Amino acid sequence: MAVKVVEAARLLWCPGLVTLNGEPKVSIQDWISTTNYSPSVSNGDILLQGCDVHKFTEVLGANINRTTAAGSETLCNITEVVAVPKSLGWPYVKLYYAAYFYAHALLRIWGQSASFLRTLELMPIRTAFNSYNIALPFKALTGQFLLSVDRASSTVKVASDNGGGGAHESLWRAYHNALTSFRASIRSSPFLTSDKTTLDAELVSFVSLISGRGANVAWLSTIRNEIQYRQSEGVWYPYTGKLKVAALQAQVDLLRRGKLDFSQIVSSNVTGLSQFELACVAIILFSRNVLADMQAVGGSKSYLRHGQRKFEESL
Repeated sequence: MAVKVVEAARLLWCPGLVTLNGEPKVSIQDWISTTNYSPSVSNGDILLQGCDVHKFTEVLGANINRTTAAGSETLCNITEVVAVPKSLGWPYVKLYYAAYFYAHALLRIWGQSASFLRTLELMPIRTAFNSYNIALPFKALTGQFLLSVDRASSTVKVASDNGGGGAHESLWRAYHNALTSFRASIRSSPFLTSDKTTLDAELVSFVSLISGRGANVAWLSTIRNEIQYRQSEGVWYPYTGKLKVAALQAQVDLLRRGKLDFSQIVSSNVTGLSQFELACVAIILFSRNVLADMQAVGGSKSYLRHGQRKFEESL
């Protein structure tokens, strides 16, 4: 039987997450301020060596639950207002933010956290480097950072994101880089050559869809900005085009009920707003499928029962 992309995603699962039970509540800020480590520098990044990586895994789990519950709740808020059936401005913004939340969750499942940290929250790291008389590789000031864990060496890496833009651009850069790593992992995996070829083609289509056919890794954020801040794309009065909220709501309903096929969505050749919509849906669907797979493997006590699942069971 051919390997599915959601099964292949296990290649990058952060070790320790699938066996994490209970309800993790540790924040990344609390972890930074309370954990012990030996600081060092490698290739311009901060390394926190010998730290409690199990606690960092709990940080990832808590953040996965928080962002997926927020993503699911956001999807529930995409509803038609009968009086304005073509008023897609806010529904599309909500769809984007649901994708944004679920993209964060996938990164954390893969052991990475794209995080905005304030100078005060970084002070414990600055203090540790001063104590060891080691120069920081970059200014540990308020900004965007990518934290990643290597459980084998009990190390958490802190990299500064100097790519420009804000939190959204930073997230999408990290997301696309993670997909690149995913493709590399598949190529070096023991999967059959035919499966590798099929999976890689599917991921190439996925990347093309969510980047505006290669226009920009933050293409989704660019379109969302156009909609939200410039009231463009014909989704605000006076409306242009034939798209209606009812159709989007029906698509979201199928998404939430697990009735959409990832392969079919990423292979679509749509453009414009239809592409924006399907790109967001594909990101959400991929993350939800990975979450469902991890929860199935983790069993009834999996930490995931306290996030998206708990919210949806409350409806």
